[in-house]
Amino acid sequence: MDYGYQVLRHTVQQVFGNLGQAARLTLPLVIIPTAFFLLTNPVVFTGNQMGQQPVDPQSISWGLLLIGLLMSLLCWCWAAVVWHRFVLLEEYADGFLPRWRGDRVFSYLGKALVVGLLVIGASLLMGIGIGIVLAAVPVPAVGIILGFGLIFGVSWIATRVGLILPAAAIGAPLKVGESWDATAPVSAQIILPIFVIAIVGALASQVMILIFGATMLGAIASVAVSWLQLLVNLALMTTLYGNLVEGRQLN
Repeated sequence: MDYGYQVLRHTVQQVFGNLGQAARLTLPLVIIPTAFFLLTNPVVFTGNQMGQQPVDPQSISWGLLLIGLLMSLLCWCWAAVVWHRFVLLEEYADGFLPRWRGDRVFSYLGKALVVGLLVIGASLLMGIGIGIVLAAVPVPAVGIILGFGLIFGVSWIATRVGLILPAAAIGAPLKVGESWDATAPVSAQIILPIFVIAIVGALASQVMILIFGATMLGAIASVAVSWLQLLVNLALMTTLYGNLVEGRQLN
């Protein structure tokens, strides 16, 4: 069986086979910053969807927006850590909020920033290459194809180096180069799960916008889709880490 398909199947099973526990562990950490945004800056969710007028900068509480963004980042890292630890160490929820592990959360944040900087660097280099190609072949269709290639290219790179994230969550440090080397034997096969997860997530988000429009219900539905996509993306990293670094078998 193709390795990419095995990884995709295992990733989906990991999420939807443990959806109840996933909700207990991570959903409160998604709801908290979302509720903060809805109470302080609802226009962030509904102001410019479905052809609405652009958001008026004066309608945004910038100080509260910054607080919300920092809160979202912290909660995202917290949720990622507890989800990785649930899968790899079988740590279950024991309260409304999962156990706070500050050392792991801040370590995860640091590693996430490293991955982000690498992705930004790769995006800039690929963007320069695309610009050169489009200057020589100024065809819109070529630009669209290269644009999609850029998106999937940086996603592939993020996945190749991203095994440092579940490693940080469980306190087993892994270097970027070690993550890259571990994923080298399956570098072509992992394109399938990356592609499918991205396409399904994008389509699901668009469906929510088409069904609910620029409404509060639409915003909540979009957050729910984003939460599921977050879980699946984290599960992909966890699956690859468990298989390629720890030697676990795929179902």
